[in-house]
Amino acid sequence: MTPGIHKDIHIGDYHADIDWISSTMLRMLAESPKHLWHYLNQKDDERKSHFDFGNAFELALLDKQGFADNVAIYDDSEIIDQIRATRPQITGFGNTKEYKKWKSNWIADNEDKYIINAAGKESYEVREAMLESCYQDKVIQGLIKGIEYQYSLMWIDSDTGLKLKTRPDICKMKKNVIVDVKTANDGSPDGFSRAIGQHKLYIQAVMQIDGVLATGLMPRVDAYFWLVVEKSAPYNATIYEFLDWQQEEAVEEYRFLLETMKKAKESGIWAGYSQWADNKFGILSAPIKPWTYKRYSYV
Repeated sequence: MTPGIHKDIHIGDYHADIDWISSTMLRMLAESPKHLWHYLNQKDDERKSHFDFGNAFELALLDKQGFADNVAIYDDSEIIDQIRATRPQITGFGNTKEYKKWKSNWIADNEDKYIINAAGKESYEVREAMLESCYQDKVIQGLIKGIEYQYSLMWIDSDTGLKLKTRPDICKMKKNVIVDVKTANDGSPDGFSRAIGQHKLYIQAVMQIDGVLATGLMPRVDAYFWLVVEKSAPYNATIYEFLDWQQEEAVEEYRFLLETMKKAKESGIWAGYSQWADNKFGILSAPIKPWTYKRYSYV
């Protein structure tokens, strides 16, 4: 891959190229440099950078043809009916030779696709309910119309010289707006707050903003939104805005992580949690909060 704006890079190839630094890598680095070192040195088949259902839903929402081409629906009802017709006494269908052969062939035929079940949790029928929730909201309808979808952006960071990449979900070029689609078990304000902190979604967001500006895809970013859609009833779809003051705070951590990445790559030292110590010995203060201690009354 080369610096610039790309529309023809398959998502698998995008994730596979670890010479270019993604937000996934930076967020692992935020745990500790050693976390990232371990990730980078795993085998390719162990280094999963996507979740099938989330990507399948995103395609269903934004790219219907992409969904048809890249998503396989796991539906074993036909083979079960065939087994039941010839051997009605069988109950453990999954243990039969016929079923195992069918499953093996089906997975081989669809190994390059996102796989979701026909029914049940994170399934095709759940996808339908989530889409309906989005389509009922006029503001969401407006956000997902007239978009540019899944650009791969590559650039060289001017301060660190690092090769960076990002892949925004939605770019509304005429409005200078970025929208990131997230599926969630809990899309409430409290739930999404926890997800932002746990997964450092703000690092991914400021990196996307940095990418569209650095590559010239947009002259500026006037607004950044997360579209969060719940994966269980009532399938709430909610828009959250990444405010300017929040972006300013996040940029400081983003720049710090880039500098940390540069030092680790140059030195070859991928430290553990001691990386975050404020002294040269790498000693951390014990993470004891004031409310840890029980209060006693001697009256």
